[in-house]
Amino acid sequence: MTMKTVFKKTSGLTDKPTHYCPGCTHGVIHRLVGEVLEEMDILEDTIGVASVGCSVLSYEYFNCDMTQAAHGRAPAVATGVKRVLPNRFVFTYQGDGDLASIGISEVIHAAARGENITVIFVNNAIYGMTGGQMA
Repeated sequence: MTMKTVFKKTSGLTDKPTHYCPGCTHGVIHRLVGEVLEEMDILEDTIGVASVGCSVLSYEYFNCDMTQAAHGRAPAVATGVKRVLPNRFVFTYQGDGDLASIGISEVIHAAARGENITVIFVNNAIYGMTGGQMA
């Protein structure tokens, strides 16, 4: 009998166990992003930008080059990275408190300028790092 692999870990993620709270969607979203990076065969050409909030530790999970940005400033950092390294795939990974609150102007202006970056917006509706207040 031949065994068929039904499920395997994507090479787009590291082997680090997750730190997220039970029920949090960050882990699922990490897997989806990791799978896409692997399927597109761009892991070696990708740079991610993690911002403040629960998403800040995403650099420990994605198996690509990552950098950090100040709270709400990931689109600005990603813009700089993309302009210096135009042949790389550059993405931000941001939660709702970071992107839709303090960083809303950054993402609006990046979009208005037509920056060639991808912004991943994780809306889990809470400020998880400061006690779980509604976002």
